[in-house]
Amino acid sequence: MTEDKFELYERISKENMEFKKLFDEHIRFEQDLEALYSLKYIPPEVDARIKEIKKRKLFGKERMEQIIASYQ
Repeated sequence: MTEDKFELYERISKENMEFKKLFDEHIRFEQDLEALYSLKYIPPEVDARIKEIKKRKLFGKERMEQIIASYQ
């Protein structure tokens, strides 16, 4: 993430609680995925969880982009 983008995210996070929640969730989902991908074996239920996290992360990212667009 570039410095300008980080500053924009920081500013929007202070002004928009929905964005802050989505941004925090996005980071948490990224950490969860990283942990799940580190498993040597991924059973079907974990694979389903990975897919669910990816979907939720994508929906959140799309909403964050909508919020960012309204600030520019």
